[in-house]
Amino acid sequence: MIIALYNLGLALYGGLIRLAAVWNPKAKSLKEGWSRDQHKQRADIVHTVDGEPVSAFELIWIHCASLGEFEMAKPIAAALQAASSQRHVLFSFFSPSGYNHAVLDTNQTKVYLPLDGRDSAKRWHAQWQPQAAIFIRYEFWYHHLKTTLAAGIPAFALGVSLRPNHFLFSTVASPWKTLLKKLNGIGLINASMEALALNNGLTNAFVFGDPKFNRAYQRTQESQQPHPVLTPWLQQKPTLIFGSAWMPEIQLLKSFTSSHPNALKGWQILIAPHDISDDFCNKTMLELSDLHPVRFTHGITNPQTTNTVILDTIGQLASCYRDAKVAVIGGAFGKGLHNIIEAAAFGLPVVFGPNHQKFPEAQQFIQAGFGFSVTHDTAFQTVLLSLIQSHQNNTEGDANFTHPLATIAQSFVETHRADITKFVNLTYPNAQNRA
Repeated sequence: MIIALYNLGLALYGGLIRLAAVWNPKAKSLKEGWSRDQHKQRADIVHTVDGEPVSAFELIWIHCASLGEFEMAKPIAAALQAASSQRHVLFSFFSPSGYNHAVLDTNQTKVYLPLDGRDSAKRWHAQWQPQAAIFIRYEFWYHHLKTTLAAGIPAFALGVSLRPNHFLFSTVASPWKTLLKKLNGIGLINASMEALALNNGLTNAFVFGDPKFNRAYQRTQESQQPHPVLTPWLQQKPTLIFGSAWMPEIQLLKSFTSSHPNALKGWQILIAPHDISDDFCNKTMLELSDLHPVRFTHGITNPQTTNTVILDTIGQLASCYRDAKVAVIGGAFGKGLHNIIEAAAFGLPVVFGPNHQKFPEAQQFIQAGFGFSVTHDTAFQTVLLSLIQSHQNNTEGDANFTHPLATIAQSFVETHRADITKFVNLTYPNAQNRA
């Protein structure tokens, strides 16, 4: 009965996507992606070894839904491929933003995952015939899981985060839980989640760690290609970044600058909205009119006199943290917190709203002393004033001074990376022998 309702809901959802494709660009992109990729197959993949195409390779399927999950999957894919030149990674997406902005490495391919269904899942496996499957974070599509298990290939869920009230532990989710028990492994973020999983019958659970830390740390080690306009602007003054911001964070900034007009004297502000549509950016411009913001895509014609920039592009925010001092991360006044690990990796203390229960790193950052959760504008103003003043007091007269919070944040990210190499070298090759 539960699966029948699930199938009905998916059919209705698919119909709504196709209807919305008439006017919605994201729905149109998804519909077109489904149509295009259903005609592709494994034989279309070009795999090279030492620059020469080869016909025999191992195809590892990693489903990561959106761009955030893709960033988690990148270090896993890199480690798997480093262990064997015969491995080709097939990334599947359900989000156009993930698909469109995923930058692939050698011997990697990306496609859209068809909407979950018994027949569509079977067609998918017939198309690609993967030798292994990895589902990132929460990607538990019933028919795709069932078909993968029926194929008898190594299958894992990695970077999974569980809570006592998680959907998987409800009666409604029993069909999904039954399938998950049959995976070769469920890689959880920490030991407390492993204990929770084991107590709920998921005996294949193990501590994997959070690959978001790996990807964030990896960014700090990559050579930086300076942006000809943005990088010099970021480096001219201490920068306060609002990352993946929604309107509640914009309103917090407005209230702060109104109440403390001189607090950010000598600083500049970079606002990276989560929604980069003209509508949202124009609303932000209007809301912050006193700060005279400039949209990045419209050009920073006078860098030295421009103190507020709206970064209305995708893919550049993470690198901007390298040259900033404090970050306010959006989402936690709404459905959930966006990525705070990227900012911490570059040594930024992070401020965010109260809805962060689904993100264990938020509580870890708070306990470590460089994460700050606020519930209203008064608390926000107190925290931000303290961080700004602390930075100014400690860096005065010493341009090379490293703030203690920066050191703590960077060290925390480095030491909390998932042990991906151990998984690749030990767990994955022996997957079919696991109990």
